[in-house]
Amino acid sequence: MVKTNKENLLEVALIGEVTHTATPPSYTTTWDNKPWLGIGRGGIVYNVKVGDPCFGWVQGEKVEPGVSADGIGTDAEKASFRNLSGIGNKVRVVGGEAKGKSGTVVGKVGYLMGSNHHVVMQFDEETLDGLTIGDKVQIRAHGAGMKLLDYPGVRVISCSPTCIGSWGIAEQGEKLAVPVVKEVPAYFVGQGHGGSPPEASNWDIQTQSPDAVEHAKDLRFGDMVLLRDILSAWGRGYYEGAVTVGVVSCGPSKSLGQGVGVCTLLTCKEGEIVPKLDPKANLKEILEL
Repeated sequence: MVKTNKENLLEVALIGEVTHTATPPSYTTTWDNKPWLGIGRGGIVYNVKVGDPCFGWVQGEKVEPGVSADGIGTDAEKASFRNLSGIGNKVRVVGGEAKGKSGTVVGKVGYLMGSNHHVVMQFDEETLDGLTIGDKVQIRAHGAGMKLLDYPGVRVISCSPTCIGSWGIAEQGEKLAVPVVKEVPAYFVGQGHGGSPPEASNWDIQTQSPDAVEHAKDLRFGDMVLLRDILSAWGRGYYEGAVTVGVVSCGPSKSLGQGVGVCTLLTCKEGEIVPKLDPKANLKEILEL
C-alpha cells in the first residue's frame, strides 16, 4: 500500500448545481469545414455512464457521462467547487425530488462557453430520473493536498484517498507502477497547454487526425490513461520525460485540437511513474460503480 497523508487532509463541503446542456447558439464549423451542432456537454445525460465507449454517440460533442454540475455563488465559491472536488468523492443531492440520494464524482471538464467548468458525477437510475436542471448537489470533498509520502516528485491532483487506495498502484523499485488502459504520446495531446490550475480543467486527446482516432477509438469513459512527456504540476505543458496520468471525463470532438478529455490525477517531472497496462483500469472497477 502506497503511504499517503490522508489522515491529515481536511474534508469540506462544496455546493453546486446541475447545469443545463451546453450547446453553441448556432452551427459551428468542424476542423474539415463542415457545419456541426454537437450535443452532450453538461446537464443530465441519461444513457451514457462510466464504462461506456467514448465514440459512437450520434452528434456527440465532448459528451459528459451522467450528471454535470458547476459551483454557484461568488467566483471564490465557484473556484472551490471546481478545484477542491476530487475523483471518488461522494455527492449528495440536497434539493429537488431526488433530495438525499448519493452519487460519486467521476470527472472534470473545462474550456466551456462562458468560462464555465463541469464536475462530472454518476448516480443510479432512480436518482437520475428524479434529478432536474438546477438541483443543488453537495460534494464531500476530501483529497486536496494529498501527498504520496515516499514519492515527493509525484503530485496528486483532484483525486480522493478512496480512488488512490483502490486503484492498484504498486511500488516498483523507486518508481510507482500505475494501472492504465493506454499510453498516449505527446503529439496526440491537444487542448490544455498553459492552463492553470490543473485541478479545474482537463487535457484533450485530439480526435481529428486518422492515426489519433485509431489510437483512441477504444477508450471508455472512466478509463485511466497515461500522457507521455506531459507535465501538469502547477500548470500544463510539454516536458520531456514527464508523465501525467488522468481519467477520461468526456468524449471526442469535431474541433481541431480538441477531443477526448482527460482529468489529471497524478503527474511527475522525472519519470517516477511507470505504466502498468490493464484493460480493467476504469473507474467502474476501481470505485465499484
